[in-house]
Amino acid sequence: MGTLNERGLCMVTGMLLIAGTCALPAHAQIARPSTTPTPITTPAMPAAAQNLQTAAPQAPSRPPANPASPQEMLYYVCGSRGLDTHVTSPDPQHPFNLGVSFVSASTGAPLNEVSVKLRRHGRVLMDFVAAGPYCLFSVPEADYRVEGTYRGEMKFEIVQTGNMTAQIKW
Repeated sequence: MGTLNERGLCMVTGMLLIAGTCALPAHAQIARPSTTPTPITTPAMPAAAQNLQTAAPQAPSRPPANPASPQEMLYYVCGSRGLDTHVTSPDPQHPFNLGVSFVSASTGAPLNEVSVKLRRHGRVLMDFVAAGPYCLFSVPEADYRVEGTYRGEMKFEIVQTGNMTAQIKW
């Protein structure tokens, strides 16, 4: 019978992963729904998708008011400014409703590779490294603490949904 690799099944799976990855913009980082509460990164990607990373957001911890209704998922996408013209939320029912950019306080230059945590009521809802200086979030209506750590220095902003122009400066 042989192993999956000997039968070529691992190669087919890898090709499907790469094909799915290539379909997304190389300048973006997109989160998808998952049952895992911690971020994950795809280990092997083609050169065209080096900045694309997949992370696993969580659903809110409180049960929904109506037990029959599903819990709302949280999504984010990060990349360069103008990202909102190229990418839409994976769930059309819940569009991106919060935007944050990371910039240098002295020059105004965009900052990449910022470690980001999104908190609500002290609980970390998302934890990832942003692939670009601008992140969009699809989250339930509320105030959120967006924390960014750049070169070891943590800064934060309290941002309410609907605000698409929040900035964290270093």
